[in-house]
Amino acid sequence: MRSLIFFFISVFTILSFVAVEHFAKGDLPILLWWTQQIYPHPSENITLIRCGNVKCYSTKSRGYLDNKNTKGIMFYGTGIDPLDLPLPRTQDHEWCLFHEESPLNNYLLSHEHFIQLFNHTATFKRESDYPITTQDIFALEYLTERQAIDIKVKNEKRKSDGFAALMYTQSHADVPSYRDSYVEELMKYIDVDSYGTCLHNKDLPENLTNPEESFQKDQFLDFIAGYKFHLSFENAVCDDYMTEKLMRPLHLGSVPIYYGSPKAKDWMPNNHSIIMVNDFKSPMELAEFIKYLDENDEEYLKYLDFKKPNGISNTLLKETVLNRDWGSHDHKYYFYNIEDKVDYYQGFECHVCREIHKRTNALKEHEKDPSWFPKPPPKMADNSHLGCPKPFSPLSGHEIPSSHWSFTYEDTKTVADAVVEMLRRGEEDPSLTYMYYTQLKKKQKQNSQNTGEL
Repeated sequence: MRSLIFFFISVFTILSFVAVEHFAKGDLPILLWWTQQIYPHPSENITLIRCGNVKCYSTKSRGYLDNKNTKGIMFYGTGIDPLDLPLPRTQDHEWCLFHEESPLNNYLLSHEHFIQLFNHTATFKRESDYPITTQDIFALEYLTERQAIDIKVKNEKRKSDGFAALMYTQSHADVPSYRDSYVEELMKYIDVDSYGTCLHNKDLPENLTNPEESFQKDQFLDFIAGYKFHLSFENAVCDDYMTEKLMRPLHLGSVPIYYGSPKAKDWMPNNHSIIMVNDFKSPMELAEFIKYLDENDEEYLKYLDFKKPNGISNTLLKETVLNRDWGSHDHKYYFYNIEDKVDYYQGFECHVCREIHKRTNALKEHEKDPSWFPKPPPKMADNSHLGCPKPFSPLSGHEIPSSHWSFTYEDTKTVADAVVEMLRRGEEDPSLTYMYYTQLKKKQKQNSQNTGEL
């Protein structure tokens, strides 16, 4: 009996595979995930996706690159390799970028001439086609359901447990925001408990010895919730790039002192729930303000008013979180918004699928009557979809010319130039990127020498 069951399962699997292969030869567009880090389906060969009244196929099998129905080439930003691009790029191929991670993961994407190679985008920027700006706000309830520890308890911890007002927990050094340089200066004017390997000056309790492994543990969350303020510094600075470093303190009721997206206030629960480092002329001025709040409970508690019933007053935040069609399925708080919502990778797939169907239909109308229906141009991304500034010091506001990150930013600009030139010439071998890059570097060196002679 068991053998018979296994036989039918095997036959069903084979028939399903053949059916998919058969239908993939029809007119439905195929979306090919070129970068291999992400593929949001269990079958690695090909999967039928249904997006409202349209359908597409999704695959990570590169064998489909030459298929006449392959229209969307899907890229996960961190995995983009200039030496491994889907060439030749045909007029039918629309490149699609998903990137929710830090700019430091791939500074190629911060240069406009590289971003313009993409037709559809899903990034942390609100200007992208399918914005995922609020990815770390799992639901509005995530911000409000957990009440802050009573102020009297927090004040007592300052005395009995030797807590500083501020805590800092980072173990990733040498990042393009240069955050440690600011915190180190801040420490000259106010006590900071630093538990990570960066600027380490205090040990965690024994049951939380590794902060990176403990971040989602209830014991760790309970521990850091006892702090009045949380230094929330991103590893890179870019508009709308906000992570759990900002959202977790809001969830816990510890006031974030934030350095990262200059536009972070746009997404806060109200206009008085975050302290922006950029609002202060210096670390010393910031330290004086924190000391003032630490000594004045009434003023401090105003930063936690959003925890009260109906305390979230930000219309942009409420409408964005409630109306987005994707949810967070990879976090302990996924149950907030999983109903009727898709994983954001699948959501972007459907966005691309709908856009490709729309343009395909418009092209068909153009072919029928070019005089009445103009040929629709492909949609193109621009720098607002992801472009991020060159890394700079939070203390001076200027770049650090000799730093690793300044070099990386400038060097990836040359790589982007090489890719654009290679595509312009219709090259079919992506490994030629290195040849074009080398030629550009030689020209840059010659120009620099000539400028020096003048």
